[in-house]
Amino acid sequence: MFRVVQVGDIHYSDAENFASPVDAKDPGFPAALRDSIGTAPLQAVFRSLSHLLDTGAVDFVTFMGDFTTRGDAAALGDCARYIRRLFAEAWPAAGHPDCKLIIGNHDVDRRLDPDTDVRFENINDVLGAAGFAPASILAPCESVLRGDDASEVRIFGVNSCRGCGQLRLLGSIVEKHAGPAIRKLMAEGGTSDELEELYEQIDTPAIDEHTIAMLDAILSNLGETVLPVICAHHNLLPQAMPRIAPYSELINGGAIRTALLNLDRPIIYLHGHLHTSPIEVIRVPDRTRSAIISISAPLFRDGYNVIEIAFSRDSVPLGCRVIAHRLDGSQCRIAASSVIPAWTAAEGLRLATAQARELMKILDPDKVTTRGDLLVQLGWPSGELDDALTELRWLGALEIPNYDRPSIHWRVTRSI
Repeated sequence: MFRVVQVGDIHYSDAENFASPVDAKDPGFPAALRDSIGTAPLQAVFRSLSHLLDTGAVDFVTFMGDFTTRGDAAALGDCARYIRRLFAEAWPAAGHPDCKLIIGNHDVDRRLDPDTDVRFENINDVLGAAGFAPASILAPCESVLRGDDASEVRIFGVNSCRGCGQLRLLGSIVEKHAGPAIRKLMAEGGTSDELEELYEQIDTPAIDEHTIAMLDAILSNLGETVLPVICAHHNLLPQAMPRIAPYSELINGGAIRTALLNLDRPIIYLHGHLHTSPIEVIRVPDRTRSAIISISAPLFRDGYNVIEIAFSRDSVPLGCRVIAHRLDGSQCRIAASSVIPAWTAAEGLRLATAQARELMKILDPDKVTTRGDLLVQLGWPSGELDDALTELRWLGALEIPNYDRPSIHWRVTRSI
């Protein structure tokens, strides 16, 4: 089992991060006392994540980008130093999780030449000054988590902001008359509303073809006991809420989905950008082993996701469990969890261990069976039975409604 924490957009300079949760109607109330009875959203979630990392129960942390809001290097640096406090002073230190930072569209300085990589290299300079490894610009940044057996999780950071910062104007007439004024506004600054509109209107998010080709070459050569995790800022699918804006989604999202599905293997895709947290699974009928499990992170001030990735005794990836930690008042609590199988039911059973397949033969689909009854029927050691039950639960072949209780209380129902 591997545990990866997914941190969504931070937008560190936003006032909402530090707003008091206290409904302060008395302007004469002491500020220090007011602050002592309510914790700002970002501080509360940060404290929760810091405690989780200190427990040693996390293998990796990935930050999904948008550390700042308007490509400001100073604000980016403030955010990088802030999240650096989550990690040991001598990081990366033994026993402390490594991390990956992804570039978001709001991290890009629109004043820099969009036809060069300077706008990305400047971001990495700021991240490096805070002690972090550089984010992906063209080549995917790879990290490897290895289990005691052959199981592996390969985490790839990818830049989905290749076109961000491209100033789009509608034809030569608009360019002639409006172009100089817009460039002057970008260079000299404007009102908050003006800059916000410009930052939303000049993005053309895309993943470079060379990046896709490099990913394809790497993933095509990975064995069956490796589960790839791709981290990028933008989603592969359109967002649920209708958005009337040009190029609000990845302009080559369809091409990327096709390339990944053609690999005919399960892939986890982590992203931010949406500020909501849907979980979506993409499969196609003619690729029976393919699946893209797309997981979105909420704004960091609203919480974060913990993603557990499970493997069988044969080191075959089974799927993942997304545990949503969400802000509730001044505390960050577990709000929900979802188990997503890596395979279809038929393919999962084909890849299941021998014990799991034997167990499926004796389960009655119309009957609830206790773990104690199964121990008597099979005569297996309790640990071996628990492993088989857990494997089939991950594969979606059976349900254990009281799985969070000690295994002696488990009640099992065959679901396929």
